[in-house]
Amino acid sequence: MALQLFLIWCFLVGFLLGNGVPHFVFGAARKVFRTPFGQRSSPKTNVLWGLSNFVAATAIVAGLVTFNFYSDYALPVLLLGFWLTMLMFGTRIKRFLNE
Repeated sequence: MALQLFLIWCFLVGFLLGNGVPHFVFGAARKVFRTPFGQRSSPKTNVLWGLSNFVAATAIVAGLVTFNFYSDYALPVLLLGFWLTMLMFGTRIKRFLNE
């Protein structure tokens, strides 16, 4: 049970990192982009949203390291979460930009 919970946390870290990238990049480029709340938001909001994703991912990793949780599956699961998020973003980006 502990391993499954650990892998869920790793997947969540990958998801947060993947979700933070487009928001931070669009915000840093000073482009209006949607936040997860479904509304178009200012670049400043998107930079803050991207950074909050990065901070949350860092906090989870710090907690896992503090409690000596680690598995050989950690990196592959983290990357799976990251790449699935990037895939979702990549397939839906046109819809976001056309609004």
